Amino acid sequence: MPAMRLFTCFLQLLAGLALPAVPPQWALSAGNSSEVEVVPFQEVWGRSYCRALERLVDIVSEYPSEVEHMFSPSCVSLLRCTGCCGDENLHCVPVETVNVTMQLLKIRSGDPPSYVELMFSQHVRCECRPLREKMKPERRRSRGRGKRKREKQRPTDCHLCGDAVPRR
Repeated sequence: MPAMRLFTCFLQLLAGLALPAVPPQWALSAGNSSEVEVVPFQEVWGRSYCRALERLVDIVSEYPSEVEHMFSPSCVSLLRCTGCCGDENLHCVPVETVNVTMQLLKIRSGDPPSYVELMFSQHVRCECRPLREKMKPERRRSRGRGKRKREKQRPTDCHLCGDAVPRR
């Protein structure tokens, strides 16, 4: 472990040496009379943090059973949760959604195109939530397994009469 820390520190030192001595906005503005605008950290953080943003969603990804048909348009604009959470153990998820119905043109081969209404889930509110650990797939018990266990626990002889208990 100490070797790994030493290696990490070495890489950080190399990365620091590779950076220019003059901040990039000054280097660019030195040869140019106009200054380069720097976006402040708070604005960068606010723009990249977890929130609902407009995204083009493929209709087939929302309706996989409709792959034999064509739709026009082939994608729709929806608000979907996206962004950074500031912690690798968190991810951006919807906590409130609404259904939106959109009219599209459905094109079937050999049939005239027709208008259809399809419902899509639109994200309204998003939050950073803990990642669910990948669970190991549960093994299903075979039907007889529990029964055999119960048989082992049940006495085979009747303690009152001394006779053997008949098995089922």
